[in-house]
Amino acid sequence: PRALGDSFIHVRNIDRLVPCDEPLIEAPQGSPDELSRSIARHLATLIPNGATLQLGIGSIPDALLHFLTEHEDLGIHTEMFSDGIIPLFHKGVITNAKKTLHAGKIVASFVLGSKRLYDFIDNNPLIEFRPTEYTNDPFIISQHDKMVSINSAIEVDITGQVSSDSIGDRFYSGFGGQVDFVRGAARAKDGKAIIALPSTAMGESVSRIVPMLKPGAGVVTSRADVHYVVTEYGTAYLHGKSVRERTMALIQIAHPKFRPWLMGEAKSRHLVYADQIEMPFTMPEYPIELERTFTDEGGTEILLRPIKVTDEAMMREMFYRLSADTVYHRWFANLNTMPHEKLQEYLKVDYRHDMAMVAEIGSSDDPHIVAVGRYMLNPRENTAEIALVVADEHQGHGIGRRLLGCLHRVAQSKGINGFVAEVLADNKAMMKLFHREFPKIESEFSDNVYTLSMTFD
Repeated sequence: PRALGDSFIHVRNIDRLVPCDEPLIEAPQGSPDELSRSIARHLATLIPNGATLQLGIGSIPDALLHFLTEHEDLGIHTEMFSDGIIPLFHKGVITNAKKTLHAGKIVASFVLGSKRLYDFIDNNPLIEFRPTEYTNDPFIISQHDKMVSINSAIEVDITGQVSSDSIGDRFYSGFGGQVDFVRGAARAKDGKAIIALPSTAMGESVSRIVPMLKPGAGVVTSRADVHYVVTEYGTAYLHGKSVRERTMALIQIAHPKFRPWLMGEAKSRHLVYADQIEMPFTMPEYPIELERTFTDEGGTEILLRPIKVTDEAMMREMFYRLSADTVYHRWFANLNTMPHEKLQEYLKVDYRHDMAMVAEIGSSDDPHIVAVGRYMLNPRENTAEIALVVADEHQGHGIGRRLLGCLHRVAQSKGINGFVAEVLADNKAMMKLFHREFPKIESEFSDNVYTLSMTFD
């Protein structure tokens, strides 16, 4: 193809010109596997409309593009790209209209793909090729608002160090433009630097989230530079976090069968609390299918999701924002502190017999929990005791109703017969909430407390 941009050589600079006409080497194109699609689902949630993307080639970038079909005005500034962008370009998803540098243009240094890609590039004025010293310059990259860089890794240790070019002391590949784009995206306004990788290798026999990188492995991206790490099990946001918070977040997105080992290693190195709760290997995976986004009656976008063991800091933050009345209505006591040991109890759920859901607001790099609902199964009665609390500034916006409705549906799907709740007599808002969700309620009153029994239909 005839590629446009800063890619021309004047004929006077050519000593010998030998005409050659033969097909270009093509890279095989295929459909992404389910593992890559699982990672891509998480990646897609981090990409806002109007973002400028840096992508490579491979199953994960190709899978991601399948999940961006509903996005708007995406742009491309990348070292290289492949066939995957063509459908999004024709659908009007990739317009480059919102790029704050080279608006309207796809900018890259090279491509590798099929003949279809080469024909797409041929004499296309919307594509500019520039030298890598330009496209990979962090100060050029950072001029793109909402710059999102997505790079891969071989291993990530539990403090956030990334090795992407070697397996121990054996080189596997070059590190390419990873560091350039990580630092450029981090420097950009509303930018995001993402490392994406499968949680395991070699048929799930080896974890790629590890206590320490293999001896001799090169640290390509330092723990100070890493913002997001994504596997098929979720997203860990590391930037600005303590070592303990980083460790917990990365263990949470490791393969479940390696989490006890990783936790044990972390405890032996004093990276986490000695009494840090551990999720048993036999527990189900994090039920991502329960995540829902909605706009509350106050106009705030809310993410409703299952609780995670990494939520301790946000749970503590929410508790200390609660008024004395809200604390008393939830815990029937005038609590002034919420120690680590107590928070551990609230975080320990198995997503089967016990469940907790949280309402989260804010961006992915600055989230806050504003409501929590939890039930605990009484196996003898096959009913569950339920309790909810909503932060004062978000009460009356319909969050509690959504939270209760979600817990109701989950419990019923698990075969639980009903809920039991204790509510103080003056907590009229909570009484109204339960009666709205469950028209038929049996209640008993004693010592200024209503005991409500709610049977599922």
